[in-house]
Amino acid sequence: MDPSPEQPHNATLAHVSSPDGGNEHMHQLVDEPLTQVFDRVKTHFPPAKIKKIMQTDEDIGKVSQATPVLAGKALECFIALLVQRSCAAAGEAGARRVSGEILRDTILHDEQFDFLRDTVCGGQARDVADDSSTV
Repeated sequence: MDPSPEQPHNATLAHVSSPDGGNEHMHQLVDEPLTQVFDRVKTHFPPAKIKKIMQTDEDIGKVSQATPVLAGKALECFIALLVQRSCAAAGEAGARRVSGEILRDTILHDEQFDFLRDTVCGGQARDVADDSSTV
């Protein structure tokens, strides 16, 4: 599932094709580059909230003004990527909606999200990841 040489680095890694036409919005989300998905994001993380969350850690002192803004943009990109990959997985599975189970499977089978495995599945994450790598 690597991008082809003619695709830009931030292009979609998977293409959903549904025999019955499926959900057109899901197809659009999966087919467009991540930068375009990111541009359509309507929800933004407020920098003041991010700064407040960061400062709950007693090791963090002063936070520059740009840091919460950049952290918010990074969160938006991360969520857009997770949703895009989950939509691709839903399409491959023939589902019309992204469920919690599809999100979980995306996290378990995509190396980019491996840092979330323990959070999502607890101790089962290693077993599932080991099973999928031995197949």
